[in-house]
Amino acid sequence: MKTLIIMAVLATFAFAGSNEFGVQVGYWNPTGDDLDAMAGNFYFGGQFLSHMQVLAVEASVGYSPLKLDGDVEDLLELAGGEFSGHIIPLTAGVRSYASSFYGAAGLEMDMVKTEYTYAANPANNIDDSESELGGYIGGGFVTPMGTTGDLDISVRLHLYEFETDQMWIGVCGGLNF
Repeated sequence: MKTLIIMAVLATFAFAGSNEFGVQVGYWNPTGDDLDAMAGNFYFGGQFLSHMQVLAVEASVGYSPLKLDGDVEDLLELAGGEFSGHIIPLTAGVRSYASSFYGAAGLEMDMVKTEYTYAANPANNIDDSESELGGYIGGGFVTPMGTTGDLDISVRLHLYEFETDQMWIGVCGGLNF
């Protein structure tokens, strides 16, 4: 699988018309029954675009800290516990443009780390890391900013493990150069 991904990236560079790199900032909000205990949080990342005649190949890496919902966090604190965690999403997909608007879809590898610590009873501590394959679908709007870059605004539905009970809705803005 890794070899296939590396070959696809190299082929993209070889046949691409123009390439852009960018930075993204946004907000990810959890939805779905399995994520009721989570709260929304900020997202930071970078992306690569390789434009071809009809499509653009896109890839990105990001970081979003995880937060518990206020009520769940209060209950955890009453039990003497603390929570920390984050998601690092790696995405690869395609875009298709219609004027300044685009649709996008692709695969997403989510690396999730969560940690629950209990000062009073360390035997109950939980430290979990996992990587799961999922996907995303969404769209956005791109407008030129002078001669050096583009403003890119997007909305995406991120499907963790391709399950509708574990989805994140992301709204991001970024600059591509």
